[in-house]
Amino acid sequence: MIPVSQAARSEAKTSRSAALAAGLTAGILALASITLLVWFSRQSQTDAVTYVLILAAGSAAVPMLVHKAQRIDGRAVFALAVLLHMVALAGVPAFEDDYYRFIWDGWVSLSQGTPYGTAPAAFYGSSIVPAEMQGILDGVNNPDVPTIYGPVLQILFLGTHAIAGSDLTGLKIAFAIVNLVLIAVLLRSYPAQRVALYAWNPFVITEIVLHVHPDGVMVAMLVAGNALLHRYPLAAGLFFAGAAGAKLVALAAWPILLRSRGRAVAIAAAIVALTGAYAFFAARGGGLGLDATSTFAREWLFNPLGFDLLQALMPGDLARLAAAAIATFAIIWLHSRAGRSLENGLVGIFGVVLLFAPAVNPWYLLWLLPFAIRSRMIWPFAACVALPFSYLTGYNLDDAAIDPFAVHGVAKGVELAILAAALAWDMYRARGASGARIDADLSPQIAEPRTAVIIPALNEALSVGPVVIGLSHVGIPGLATIIVVDNGSNDDTATIARKAGARVVHEPVRGYGQACLTGLAHLPDDINLVLFADADGADEPTDAVRLVADVASGHADMAIGSRMLGQMEAGAMTPPQRFGNWLAPALIRIIWGMRFTDLGPLRAIRRDALERLCMTDRDFGWTVEMQVRAARIGLVCTERPARYRRRIGVSKISGTLSGVMKAGTKILFVVAREAFVAPPFDRPVERPGSLAPDRSIAPCVA
Repeated sequence: MIPVSQAARSEAKTSRSAALAAGLTAGILALASITLLVWFSRQSQTDAVTYVLILAAGSAAVPMLVHKAQRIDGRAVFALAVLLHMVALAGVPAFEDDYYRFIWDGWVSLSQGTPYGTAPAAFYGSSIVPAEMQGILDGVNNPDVPTIYGPVLQILFLGTHAIAGSDLTGLKIAFAIVNLVLIAVLLRSYPAQRVALYAWNPFVITEIVLHVHPDGVMVAMLVAGNALLHRYPLAAGLFFAGAAGAKLVALAAWPILLRSRGRAVAIAAAIVALTGAYAFFAARGGGLGLDATSTFAREWLFNPLGFDLLQALMPGDLARLAAAAIATFAIIWLHSRAGRSLENGLVGIFGVVLLFAPAVNPWYLLWLLPFAIRSRMIWPFAACVALPFSYLTGYNLDDAAIDPFAVHGVAKGVELAILAAALAWDMYRARGASGARIDADLSPQIAEPRTAVIIPALNEALSVGPVVIGLSHVGIPGLATIIVVDNGSNDDTATIARKAGARVVHEPVRGYGQACLTGLAHLPDDINLVLFADADGADEPTDAVRLVADVASGHADMAIGSRMLGQMEAGAMTPPQRFGNWLAPALIRIIWGMRFTDLGPLRAIRRDALERLCMTDRDFGWTVEMQVRAARIGLVCTERPARYRRRIGVSKISGTLSGVMKAGTKILFVVAREAFVAPPFDRPVERPGSLAPDRSIAPCVA
């Protein structure tokens, strides 16, 4: 019988050997795929079907083998990537002609000062076009449309033309160098095995070097900007500007700059740099190319995915507007949900752009692939297998029965089937992971609750006494102190509160949030649970008992008294208050997936959880900030029905039109700010999951 230790060593050795074999096989297959594609591209008659099948097969096999190769040396990843790029330089773009435009733009920029404003067709028969550029001019597609490529790419085209002239090799080398620099940057941030998913991917090498597409320039700048985001906001802003100066679609990633510590610097640098890049060419006349970009957005249609469905439901122009609106909303939502996993956010953001774009070329996938290596999603790499089938058009197949720019029906079906299967698998895995997380979302019980009540008060002499007395006598678990924060009252609020048994602290700077922060600053050290209540007498003190009990028992990190779920006296809330109370929770649910019905002021929360929220709001946004940050950090939140009466005295908010407008504006501002700005807290809450949930309490988690 083999000893256990020896068997374990033998199994580990076998596993290492299998991983090494998988990595070696992946490298060999990547090299074989690129070599075959180069050979086919140089044939006088390249069979499109064979070419696409080789590209798709290599793009499927290599990532699967890399995934099995658990350990790959970073130097080996980079060395093979260099070799793959060098081999690809020997090929020719068999089914692509965009490079003619790049070379032409470089010549026009060099000779005329700007590529914008004048279509290539205007140069037909012109004596100023040199002989070596005549063939290039004849190959430019859509010659009646001026260039749409951004100023950063135009500078690159100009530079390569100045060095290599009309030789395509200059562009290929430039794009290859940019991509190799990108791979080197990725190797500094991610495990070599994950980087190999991109660096050895035949699809990536083919689109950047063999098919000569410049999209790698844009994504390289986004990766660099993302890497520098938190430490060097100025540099991050410049790189994000460069990305948008290469392709305007990079603007979809710009809200990430709001997560930088120096977000003002980053945003200012990005705006100034992008404006300067366009101004460089604008000063030479001819415009900025935005008219041609508009033509592209209005008229181009190729290999649409989700846009096909919209087009079937509504007219073309309306479908494009609907696609733009849906994509914009989805991008905003994804930015708000990204948290600190910015790479995952960018995968989803550019994925949405591709889903609803009227034109989906294979090389657009390069926008998200470097970010996908961190993700566990498979659809981006499945798309590397699917999108090459869009090369099987009527023109490339030489099939007169098919529109020259239409994808063959069978190829389109294969493309959609692969994408649908991959997305379904990712959704299935995400659903399973989500279910496991929800079961564990339980808080540890507070064995000995020590509860403090914080009551902000401004001119509440008529009601603060009964509120303090009521809360003192209803049996709140572990009640240790009641703190009334006198927020600059000019009546007897402080005196009455003190006589009722409260501890009174003074905060002359007015603001609901300011008063709450002052109350927190005066908490005794042994307090482990905080209850917030209003001084206006509108809440029922007995409702506070259940909220504190929910938190103390471990069924919630935060418990809110919901006026919408409870009984409300007629006239207790004005119509604007009701609308705002519906809108803000609706936005929280849409953006962060946590369900609330109210922004009610009566709420209990664990002190340690509250401290992790890093509350900052000084006025009307206090309650919504707390709920949004609770959703972002992953606190367990519950709601209990709460009774609500007409308040005693005049409301500082609903009592005046200006108060309603200020409160509503601030609430919406807080939601928008929290959606884009990086959270001040470090990581989601982790719980042991030792308690059984109370099914009688409605959780806020959707």
